[in-house]
Amino acid sequence: MKKLPIGIQSIREILEEDQVYVDKTRFAKELISAGKHYFISRPRRFGKSLFLNTLEEIFKGNKELFKDCEIYNTDYDWQQYPVLYFDFSQILSTSANELETALKETLEDAAAAYGLSITGASSQSQLRRLVTKLAEKNRVVILVDEYDHPIINHLKSPELAEKNRDLLKDFFGTLKSLDRYLKFTFITGISKFSRVSLFSALNNLKDITMDPKYAGMMGYTEEEVKSYFAEHIQSIVSERQETSREKVLEEIREWYNGYRFSKSDLCVYNPFSTLNFMDEKEPAEYWYTTGTPSFLIDQLKNHPQSMISLDGTTARGDELMDISSLDDIDLKALMYQAGYFTIKDYHTLSKRYHLGLPNEEVRTAFMNSLTKHFTNKIDVRSSERFVKALEKYEVEMLFDHVRVGFSSFAYQVFAGAQERTYQAMLLPMLHGMGFDPLSERATSTGRIDVVLEVPKVTYIMELKLDSSANTALKQILQKEYFKPYLHKGKEVVILGANFSSEEHNVSEWRGEVLSQSGDKIRELFSTTPS
Repeated sequence: MKKLPIGIQSIREILEEDQVYVDKTRFAKELISAGKHYFISRPRRFGKSLFLNTLEEIFKGNKELFKDCEIYNTDYDWQQYPVLYFDFSQILSTSANELETALKETLEDAAAAYGLSITGASSQSQLRRLVTKLAEKNRVVILVDEYDHPIINHLKSPELAEKNRDLLKDFFGTLKSLDRYLKFTFITGISKFSRVSLFSALNNLKDITMDPKYAGMMGYTEEEVKSYFAEHIQSIVSERQETSREKVLEEIREWYNGYRFSKSDLCVYNPFSTLNFMDEKEPAEYWYTTGTPSFLIDQLKNHPQSMISLDGTTARGDELMDISSLDDIDLKALMYQAGYFTIKDYHTLSKRYHLGLPNEEVRTAFMNSLTKHFTNKIDVRSSERFVKALEKYEVEMLFDHVRVGFSSFAYQVFAGAQERTYQAMLLPMLHGMGFDPLSERATSTGRIDVVLEVPKVTYIMELKLDSSANTALKQILQKEYFKPYLHKGKEVVILGANFSSEEHNVSEWRGEVLSQSGDKIRELFSTTPS
């Protein structure tokens, strides 16, 4: 079974060490054949750096490295070109002066690698001299990773972000004047700051971000997951009891699939999370833990009036790919470009995209972040009080705190919110209260919304939206969600709760205390029914 290239961005290391490589070289061949200057926006940890490194090795003429890849058997001529690679995530940018100095050092290091020496008063002049010198042998390839890092990492300091933006505009503008010396340009980023950065100066870039032809270029398609990871999936099936290949695929699909980048209905899996799932064999928030951009949460905190429904919104294509102002950033565009919203549907008549959260990983983790930043924190002693209260069936104390938590969110969050959104927001609140809730627990008759364990009692919760607590409670009884928890030395409390989309909060709840054998001992009711 091949090793998993978790965190590896070197195509040479992956291929030479026989690691799993999902072959994307046909896209490289198509790009080289079809055009010259490209830009693509994709979320963090989505394979941008690996694809750029693949282009680098191809343009350096390293044909034999790709002997097992699709490009090897094409008519590509494997000429050698000088390659300049800029990774802006590694270039210091805490001030405009620092960014300028770091750019000059990067250019000088690149020149030295080709046995050259360059001088110049600015990074622009050094770039111009380096490209013209390298072009004496062959035209030059320019590869740029995360061009926008010096901007989005400083959105909390708009003045600094603007200075870095202006410096980048001049730097990339130099490339346009060097076009006759260039063979190929490929630039990646998370966001597209049109009219304020490279897109105003280097306006000959072809933006392929939403081009259906390249929708599967980064990330894994359904067929790629089934094909390239077949042995790893079988390994998971073998280690788990009472599961199947289809159940494992369904779990991966629910957690990590769902990213759609064009009008085409092709969806891709998050590659970083998929690799980690194959390694750990359990679903978790792998991508969100490593790739959460703080700038997004900062924008949500600083501009709550701009918050949009987490269950979706609509936008035109130009709205999704056009962040034209650092002072008034469109949250729809920012959430889409950062990977927290994705395309759910495209309406041909209105020419609008319907957006929503892509999968369970993003939904769960994003709700956790929102709750952490928008609700009051609970200290340890308060957590102990909640646990003791539930052991005494004092459920209203729990729901009182939940109501306070929900009331702290901006009302825009709930616009068009569905039942699962309320559930996803409730779970991190319960975590903050000292519990370790389990959600969507599968039984032979369905899925339990929430299971809460305290030392002496097990709580089983069913949540409804714009219905009734009684309806929720009846579902638990009819589907006997409580059965797996009987005869385990603990009493069981079944709770039905209803959320109101008008109040954006819990409107009522009711419950029953069951004995260890399943007999009803007493009833529990909300003290503040709607």
